[in-house]
Amino acid sequence: MRSLPLVPLFVSLAACATPQPGPGAGMVTLNGTASYRERIALPPDARLIVTVSDVSLADAPSVTIAQTEVKTEGRQVPLPFALSYHPARIEPRRSYAVAARILDGRGELAWITDKRNPLPPPGQPIELRLVQVRR
Repeated sequence: MRSLPLVPLFVSLAACATPQPGPGAGMVTLNGTASYRERIALPPDARLIVTVSDVSLADAPSVTIAQTEVKTEGRQVPLPFALSYHPARIEPRRSYAVAARILDGRGELAWITDKRNPLPPPGQPIELRLVQVRR
């Protein structure tokens, strides 16, 4: 029974841990739609991926704050989405953008946002316009 003396250590460490908010606790939901102008049908197994990123540093990769994936299941544009994120991750002095892309059934990029879309204030929806990726 050599591991028994470690139990009080683990209990005391667990008591010191900072509790993290559970899923949905204090979260903000960004609602919106993603669409494109062309009259081209999406394949039934396409996927919409929407991301909120910190884009504050021009010479560094963006940092993903939240992301959601929506299976289109045969639905066509405009595609609604809801993306939840924790407002504590949004710092007032930084810049945040919302981007979207649509992958076809093989996972290849078919549509993408090509303009910067600033993260709107909580409660305000967003409409994302995508452009076709030429291959």
